[in-house]
Amino acid sequence: MSFAFTPEEQLRVAIASRFGIKLDPIGYVDLSTVIVVGTVYAIQFIAVIYQLYNRNYPPLGVKNVPLMASLYFGAVAWFLGDIFTSGIVHLSSPVLRTCKFTLIWLRACLGAYYVAAMFSLRCYSLYYVFYKGKAFKGTVVYLSVGLVVMSIALFGIISTVVPTHLTTKYLPAIDMCETNRNYIIAVVVVVWSIASFTAVMSWRMRHVSFCFNERREIFTSFVVIIIGGILNTVCLLGIDVYPASLAWRTTLVYVNHAGICVGYWVIMGEATFNCIFDREGYLQYWIDTLKEDEMERQYAYDAGNEATLNLVEYTEPMSTMVGDRHTLDRKWLETAIEDTPATPSNP
Repeated sequence: MSFAFTPEEQLRVAIASRFGIKLDPIGYVDLSTVIVVGTVYAIQFIAVIYQLYNRNYPPLGVKNVPLMASLYFGAVAWFLGDIFTSGIVHLSSPVLRTCKFTLIWLRACLGAYYVAAMFSLRCYSLYYVFYKGKAFKGTVVYLSVGLVVMSIALFGIISTVVPTHLTTKYLPAIDMCETNRNYIIAVVVVVWSIASFTAVMSWRMRHVSFCFNERREIFTSFVVIIIGGILNTVCLLGIDVYPASLAWRTTLVYVNHAGICVGYWVIMGEATFNCIFDREGYLQYWIDTLKEDEMERQYAYDAGNEATLNLVEYTEPMSTMVGDRHTLDRKWLETAIEDTPATPSNP
């Protein structure tokens, strides 16, 4: 896979110009894009493995580590789909020239669709607990994740079986995938529907009190979806053959994956950092904060086995709980909290 301006690449540029396309040749800027983003995801993979290994550490456990790990793998699929369908590398093998695989499955379904849905699902879990006053666990988790997976699978299968001219096809003359405009609109509508759903939940939670950095998580998830949605909409619908432009194709890749990484680490960063460098001290702070902010019902800590329940079942929504909201339904949790000395506050 060459990034030099070879005779074959010169021919590709010449052929594109005959079709009225100003094609920036694939070069070392494209290679640097692959290296930079790929290195970031390689480093993040180590962190994801660490988080999965320490998923029973309570401050990490409440972040739903398996769900966030699946978001990471969705981001990697999106990155692969981006570089194969945005003109960043040559499609040098029959697999890469199968545009229904690289564009429909890697970039759209397992990538953009899944990542946006996981950010939205994280927001929904907070909405379900702090606004509706219910536990996000058990059946509701399986139904929520199952709905996302089933809808993605259905969208991908339908996109795969319909005729190629209605979705995407490979153009050997310029070594690119050409995508039907109506299909692009369908994908964009799906992503913006997810963004709208996230916006509604975020707005409803604007007056809800949180214990840690959940409000920042909600805001960041929403911003990531919105910025990614705007840029992808502009590139896919507003720019003629955007993969032909070096500036547009590299900007799209960097913005997409910088946004995903920022969103991921806003959610997982603080707990991961402290799990590595201040495990016991941060855990003590975490428990004390729950007690001081009267949030024991939303987060449960079992001092005996360092396991955590993401959300605890209770009967009243947060907005209606007043004087007795700190009363615990589980005696073992009350004992764990009460036996833990609170951090003295400064006068």
